Amino acid sequence: MLFNTVQKLSLATASAALLSFGVGEAAFAIGFEGAYDPTNWTLTNNNANGYVDTSNAPDSILQIGGDNGSGWGGQTLYTTSAAGSGLVSFDWNYSTSDWNSSWDPFGTVLNGNFTQLTSGFSTNESGSYSFNVSQGDNFGFGIKTVDNVIGSGKVKISNFSAPVPEPITGLVLAAGMGGAALSRAKKAKKR
Repeated sequence: MLFNTVQKLSLATASAALLSFGVGEAAFAIGFEGAYDPTNWTLTNNNANGYVDTSNAPDSILQIGGDNGSGWGGQTLYTTSAAGSGLVSFDWNYSTSDWNSSWDPFGTVLNGNFTQLTSGFSTNESGSYSFNVSQGDNFGFGIKTVDNVIGSGKVKISNFSAPVPEPITGLVLAAGMGGAALSRAKKAKKR
């Protein structure tokens, strides 16, 4: 009788822990570190000579768009794979030495789709932005250039946070293992 009660309590504890902690729910990485360390990102230039300065990571990165003098459009992308599902958020501070941001627009990239954040009317802009990703999505930041001349767009990304999978807690694991051990012991006792 006591054994049955202990077994039921162990299984109830494991179930309650699973429900309250939510196995597999997203936690968030703050800054460019861990799953979102700069070494886990890819820089891609298409008819551009842009680059990313990561010397201030994990606090911020600086992305510089193309200005290769070609007179043709191009883009500089800095992307990574979402480690978890949830909200990506960041602050951005943009500037360009071109006529205005319409010549070198900045925005986000999600699975190859560019979403422009700059207005196109100013040489200096800033804001905060967030968007949802699913685990495995390819996302990041992009600076396009219409003409690759007169100056490039530059953007500082700070206060970055993105989802990572939440590890199963020791309590959930211990409760589940305890319930399983009791169940096996009960079966062995019946034999």
